[in-house]
Amino acid sequence: MALVIDKRLTEEHKPQEQPPAEFQPYNIGDYTLKAPLTSNKSGFSKWGFCWKGDTEFFIKEFLSPVYPDDSVELNSALREKRIEECIHWFEQKSHIYNTIVAAQTGNLVVPVSFFKFKSRFYLVTQKVSENAMDFAILSRFDMEHKLIVMKVLANSFARLAEHNIVHADVKPDNLLIKQTNGGFFTMKIIDFDASYLADFPPDPDEIQGDTVYYAPETLLYIIGECNTLTPKVDVFAMGIIFHQLLTGAMPVIKPEYDYIYESILSGDEPRLDPSLPEHYRRLLNGMLQKEPEDRFSMQQVFDMLTDFRELDRADAEAASAAAARKADAPAQVGFISATDDDLW
Repeated sequence: MALVIDKRLTEEHKPQEQPPAEFQPYNIGDYTLKAPLTSNKSGFSKWGFCWKGDTEFFIKEFLSPVYPDDSVELNSALREKRIEECIHWFEQKSHIYNTIVAAQTGNLVVPVSFFKFKSRFYLVTQKVSENAMDFAILSRFDMEHKLIVMKVLANSFARLAEHNIVHADVKPDNLLIKQTNGGFFTMKIIDFDASYLADFPPDPDEIQGDTVYYAPETLLYIIGECNTLTPKVDVFAMGIIFHQLLTGAMPVIKPEYDYIYESILSGDEPRLDPSLPEHYRRLLNGMLQKEPEDRFSMQQVFDMLTDFRELDRADAEAASAAAARKADAPAQVGFISATDDDLW
């Protein structure tokens, strides 16, 4: 006998979906959260915005490490070990953040507060305007605007290098650009989660950052064939960034390679855009050298860029003069050649 189901009964007893509970603001230390944190685009943390008084800040909750509170059942030895690991991580991060604050140029989004609340660790920074310009759009502007942005970046990273800081995650998403009312640009450098002091790089399996912008030595460090990393890591990444900024595209590599560092380690130099002026090609070649000791420092990059304004002006004047000469040249009249026999 077939089983007959009365749909009225199943619908009647089906659990009703409950609307999501309305978010209730709560405090994390001295800061008030008015909306839930999100992990969007961030695998190592949750983030959002918080308030302290009338000022809004950016806040990040680290997903690891987790401080073992009393509610976690651990034996005393394991609890002590976890606590020691958290303290070591916190002290190391605090040292890095304090050093970044000391390197401040006005373009670094530096920590405002770093603290533990209950079992989690939190970082608070100033809130940056959300209407940042798409990085790709900058390549459409004239050379004067691009040069200003490159000098700001070079100066900021030169100050970080002075303090032996490696940002280690240089990419367009972490370089926020906003156009001012005067038509120029301001720049904010964010996200120092992957950063470290060159004297104390993380373990190879803890290296973070976007592989697209890895320097050759970063890969060698990860696989155990290199034991030092320096601020030259950021110089390499910035060489790629500068090429994107100048041309709207990355340097060209052969299709058998996925990454620029891979191409260079295999002995194939990436091809720079041939339309770039010679002084920019020289700069980028110096930033994309395979060996860190052969690569320009960020201070050298800044010093070279300082001289580029005059070189750019000379190039522009030469191009303008060539265009004027072409416009003034008499039009050539075409003719048909003919032999004497053709004429008769």
